[in-house]
Amino acid sequence: MILHHSLVYKLLLVLSGEHPSLPAAEVKAVLEAENCNFNVVHLKPPIMIIELDRYDICKTLEKRLAMTMEGSRLLFSSSLDMIEIEKALREANLSFLEGKTIAVRVLRKAQCCNVRSLELERKLGAIVLEKTKNVKVNLKNPDVVLRGIIADAFYFGVKVFEVDRGSYDLRRPRYRPFFHPGSLEPRVCRLFVNLARPKEGSTFLDPFSGTGGFAIEASMIGCQVIGLDIDDEMCHGSLRNLNALKCQVVSILRGDARKLPFREGSIESMATDPPYGRSTSLKKAALEELIHVFLHQAGDLLKKGCYVCMAHPSWLADLEIPSKLRLIEQHEMRVHKSLTRKITVLRRV
Repeated sequence: MILHHSLVYKLLLVLSGEHPSLPAAEVKAVLEAENCNFNVVHLKPPIMIIELDRYDICKTLEKRLAMTMEGSRLLFSSSLDMIEIEKALREANLSFLEGKTIAVRVLRKAQCCNVRSLELERKLGAIVLEKTKNVKVNLKNPDVVLRGIIADAFYFGVKVFEVDRGSYDLRRPRYRPFFHPGSLEPRVCRLFVNLARPKEGSTFLDPFSGTGGFAIEASMIGCQVIGLDIDDEMCHGSLRNLNALKCQVVSILRGDARKLPFREGSIESMATDPPYGRSTSLKKAALEELIHVFLHQAGDLLKKGCYVCMAHPSWLADLEIPSKLRLIEQHEMRVHKSLTRKITVLRRV
């Protein structure tokens, strides 16, 4: 995608490193969900650099992303050489700092014996003060945090957001009023939801909602949430969890994911983790048949251009994709030595 050069700025993201491909995939999915024009100009985890034409998208990224640490507006990059770093900073336009307080923070994401973080912070801070007018250092509460990152190269920019990853830990399954073994962690649930590319206010469905993990995360980004499960206990338990976290939800229904009670084209995104045969009520249905029936229904229920993100065990290799759905991406996530989860994203055509 080619962006109008006068509108372009570069956003430097530090990915979490939890998975080789999923953090970057999540970023791209959220930008697509928000109809944001972008180009990925550099991707060498944990560093990702994107050209954007909208600065306001940073607030959305901060709110939605689960597998990103922070974002900065990139000012320059250079080799990992002190002389080159200092030269690049002296050539950078820092006029926007006039009258502000600053702090320089260097983050090390790679080993580099030639560059020491604290020494670099002091040197860069001194150069900034030398180059600018009426700028002061405030290490406790600065107006602007200038972020340096030591990785495959040296990157320098203005920090614009930091993802509150601790908030996900506070709503881990064991802290909710209703718990069931095997529940996915909130960051993974948010990842699934984001890969389904929902928009705020859109209708989101999890047809195997279990304890409500996906419903919680979809609600927190503003979706109109519908959850469905065949087990009464799960339905009541997920409602308890949603209410405890003050999540808005349209409905939690007791029903069979093989017979979804919704109108054609009424759903705008789906994310789900089928039970892999754990549910006693589904033991008679082979997993292959369950997913086959579900995907055909997803093709009918999804609006055109909308997405479903689902998990299945990696040994289910020959996934039959209905003609109404198109494969967009797949990722593998190791759960334990006997299970690798495959995450599949499909779009309604």
